[in-house]
Amino acid sequence: MPDNNAMPQIPEEVLGLDPAAAKAAVKQLQDRLNALGYTGAAGAALVADGKFGANTLFAVNAFKKANQLGNAGASEGKIGPQSWKVLFAPGAKRADGSEDRGQPTPAPTDREPVYYSQEDPRWKTVLYSNRQDRSQTIATSGCGPTCMAMAITTLTGNKVEPPATCKFALDNGFRTDDNGTAWGFFGRIASVYGLKCSQTSDWNDVRAALSQPGPIVIASMRPGHFTGGGHYILLHNILKKNGEWWIDVLDPNIDNTRYTHYGNDRLIDEGVKNDGRVTAKESLFTSEAGQFWIISK
Repeated sequence: MPDNNAMPQIPEEVLGLDPAAAKAAVKQLQDRLNALGYTGAAGAALVADGKFGANTLFAVNAFKKANQLGNAGASEGKIGPQSWKVLFAPGAKRADGSEDRGQPTPAPTDREPVYYSQEDPRWKTVLYSNRQDRSQTIATSGCGPTCMAMAITTLTGNKVEPPATCKFALDNGFRTDDNGTAWGFFGRIASVYGLKCSQTSDWNDVRAALSQPGPIVIASMRPGHFTGGGHYILLHNILKKNGEWWIDVLDPNIDNTRYTHYGNDRLIDEGVKNDGRVTAKESLFTSEAGQFWIISK
């Protein structure tokens, strides 16, 4: 039985009418369209043979119309990266007009993310300042490099701790005078460790990434539940609780007492108190996050 909720790797080519060639990506497309209830022209389920024929084209056109995806001109009847993301994301519109509520496949258990606290006694007093301000330390200002250290260690299996990522930011001009770590830091250091980094402000991109095994997302948070000013946190899973979507978060500010302590409106489930691991309702990120960096192998 195919897993129709996890997003497979986005195909390198745009998929379109090609009834002669059998392709693995087209079979994945057909399996997902069948799971969402889309059919061929005669109302029968698609034959998942990997060949993009007339019936697959009919189902693709119906899917794109239902999900309000551009389907004119050069994009008509074709599945590109954006359509692929919507197709496999939680909430995709089914043929009957309802939203797909399938549970995304969680990350493999052997990929439990590594957690680092910026307030760890081993490095909390280490200077993180480009102007020798002794009040700027990893504990007070190093949330971005600490998140990146978690991502690198988790994805590569090599231990890279916050002092190393903070040093990289300082050495390469990514430490700002007062506002923490510049956005360009994440892409630059990811490439050094052989990782991919994609910056986006579109929550749908984040949703799609978290719905498949592997990617980790760093979020830049505006004032709200996680911060009174600005703060970076790490997102590593999407799950459903009581019919609503929630996101698993690693907060490098382990106790969050310097900020709002997550509020009391039940948008954040702290779980074990002061362990840096919380779960936050999806709506919080669409309202309070500014940018995201999707980190993957």
